[in-house]
Amino acid sequence: MTTRGALTLLALVAAFFVGVSPAHAATDPLSYDDPGMHFKPPDGWERVPLTKDGEPPPSTTEGPVAVWVFDRGKIDQRVISISVKPYEGDLEGLERETESDMRNNTDGLFVDKHQLLKLGNGMPAYWIRTSEGSELGKYFRRYEYLVYDGQRSIQVAMVGHQGDFEEKDAHAALDSLYVVAYPRARQ
Repeated sequence: MTTRGALTLLALVAAFFVGVSPAHAATDPLSYDDPGMHFKPPDGWERVPLTKDGEPPPSTTEGPVAVWVFDRGKIDQRVISISVKPYEGDLEGLERETESDMRNNTDGLFVDKHQLLKLGNGMPAYWIRTSEGSELGKYFRRYEYLVYDGQRSIQVAMVGHQGDFEEKDAHAALDSLYVVAYPRARQ
């Protein structure tokens, strides 16, 4: 083993013992990682910084924890966001609650589809498709994965003008989502 390989292995072992996830050691600025999930959008997406250098990351109850944009400033701009919130219950209850909240908080929202499926790693999730808007030219399409990891509600959503992208495009953009049961020792 090379010196560099030994140092890398030592750093990973040390991170494990001090409670830092090896996923956080990743240097890919496009990825979002925490102890229970991984997501990386396809090439062409730009990560939007949510804090200034030196500031703590956003709280999981204050809105999105990560945001990316595609074709920033153009008419066909699309946005991917990840929201993570504490949740107690099950996936079916989470889906009903989330759908109800979306309808109550968004004028002109129509839930076109909600389908139970599995992520690439086998974790159950809902795939939800919504349309919203009430003025011509201002209709938006939203696709999202809704996942419950045993402790948290995770929403990974892609939003853009309706007609600028299709469901297969949303699947391609969101399919790197990987969620496992959140470690109970981490709060």
